[in-house]
Amino acid sequence: MKYVFFISAVLLFLISTSSCGKKVEACANFNKTEYAVSDTIIVDASCSEKVGTYLWEPQAGLQMLGNGNGPTERFIVLPLPGFLSRTIKLTVSNSSSVRQITKSALIL
Repeated sequence: MKYVFFISAVLLFLISTSSCGKKVEACANFNKTEYAVSDTIIVDASCSEKVGTYLWEPQAGLQMLGNGNGPTERFIVLPLPGFLSRTIKLTVSNSSSVRQITKSALIL
């Protein structure tokens, strides 16, 4: 009976520590610090870790040029009166976890 408890404890420990290493981490970097209308924003998320899938979502005032499923994506800055920034949402995931970040670019 004491072996069953020991084996159960070891299995529980192995399961809990193995899942920790599979958590996805999200990060993204712009190619410049500021943009003008009609500029192309290039965002690189290759610094993200343990990613299985990428999902880019441009918010108002941006048009995505690619399919939104790779580590790097390009966006065209569209006119949007009254706003000095444009926002991009990135969701990265793998079989164990999902992370979402929002990045904003300054528009002059």
